[in-house]
Amino acid sequence: MMRKNRPRSSSLFLMELILTILFFSIASAVCVQFFVKSHLLSHDSNALNHAANECAGAAEIIEAADDITDSIEMFRRLYPNGAYSDNQLVIYYDDTFSACNESNAFYFLTVHIEKSGQMLTADMQFTEDANIIYELSTKHHIARRTKYEKR
Repeated sequence: MMRKNRPRSSSLFLMELILTILFFSIASAVCVQFFVKSHLLSHDSNALNHAANECAGAAEIIEAADDITDSIEMFRRLYPNGAYSDNQLVIYYDDTFSACNESNAFYFLTVHIEKSGQMLTADMQFTEDANIIYELSTKHHIARRTKYEKR
C-alpha cells in the first residue's frame, strides 16, 4: 500500500484562523483608539462649555456692580470659598464644576478687575492646573448717578 503525501486541511484551517485573529485584533486596536479619542474630546468640550458659562456668569456679576468693591462683595456673597485680594479673586471648582474650597480644587477661575475713570475692566481665565481652558475680557461703563438714584 502506497501512501500519498497530500497536505492536510487542518494546517490550512489553522493559518486561516491565525490571519482572522490578527485582522480582528488590529481592527479592535483601531476602534479602541477611536473610543479613547472621542472620550477625550467629550471631556474637553464639557470643560470648555462649563468654563464659558462660569466666565459669562462672572461677567454678569461685574456688569451688575457699580464699583470694584461692590463687585468683589458680590463675588464674596456668591462664592464664599474663593480667595480675594485687592483687585484679584480666585474661585475654586471641583471636578464636577461645583464651587469648592482650595483643598478640593481641580479648576480655577481667576478674575482681575481694574477701574480707570468710569470703565470697569475684568480679565478672566478659567484654568485646569496650568492649562488655560477659556479666557474672557469684559468692560463695563459705570453710569454716573446722583445720590437719590439707586440701582
